[in-house]
Amino acid sequence: MYKFIITIDLKPGTRDKILAQAPIAQAATRAEEGCIAYDFYTCTDNPDRLVFVELWADQAAHDFHMEQDHTKTFIAFHEQFHERLTFETINVASQSE
Repeated sequence: MYKFIITIDLKPGTRDKILAQAPIAQAATRAEEGCIAYDFYTCTDNPDRLVFVELWADQAAHDFHMEQDHTKTFIAFHEQFHERLTFETINVASQSE
């Protein structure tokens, strides 16, 4: 499995614009094959920070996701509000028996 954590520090006052569009991207993404989880959060100590947590069955599923029109549209929309973005890939270790 592949887990991605995206932290976005936003320009002040722009969070609600992204949150208004996020459920559309979330629903489309959750319907994709290989998507295990796709969630977004607002930090409690910084209202101008969003955290997206994605869990995918494999790298191919995430690669497919990145090519979808809804993904490209959502990214293009929220990029204009970024001050900083951090993208972390976390490979979930499989448990051996």
